[in-house]
Amino acid sequence: MMAGHSLVKILSGFAWTMLSMGGIMYLAHLAPFLIVFALTGLELGVAILQAYVFTILICIYLNDAINLH
Repeated sequence: MMAGHSLVKILSGFAWTMLSMGGIMYLAHLAPFLIVFALTGLELGVAILQAYVFTILICIYLNDAINLH
């Protein structure tokens, strides 16, 4: 679960280092920055999906606990 956060942190540090170097590296920081942006969106999507699944599971468990068959 922490691999996504670690990858975003590593790429963010790499992009920041390239940005602070200046010169041609200033333009080269765009690729890692776009990858970080895409990974952040992917992590947000995974978080939304997990919240949905856990909500559905809680509803199912509560329904089974209230309505004993």
